[in-house]
Amino acid sequence: MPESQRDTVQISYTERAGRITLSCRRAPVFPELATEWSTAPIAQLRYDAPDQQWVLLWPDSGGRWHRYPDETKAASPAPLLDIVDADPTGIFWG
Repeated sequence: MPESQRDTVQISYTERAGRITLSCRRAPVFPELATEWSTAPIAQLRYDAPDQQWVLLWPDSGGRWHRYPDETKAASPAPLLDIVDADPTGIFWG
């Protein structure tokens, strides 16, 4: 996250049962009306035990998860995080 946005935007993650969910947290636009930060999912990494691979998913506006194009898999989360960071399709960051 660029230094100039660190007071208003944060990237967080949760880990649960072989799933790592990345989320974007944003400060309230009007802090005088609400003090809660909003949280929206960005991507999810799921471990596929039979294949011993991690897969990358993206959320639609209804909260459903979909496999990233090209059936992307990796032996570790790092290459998939690089895809999220680069966002070549515009799915994660718009």
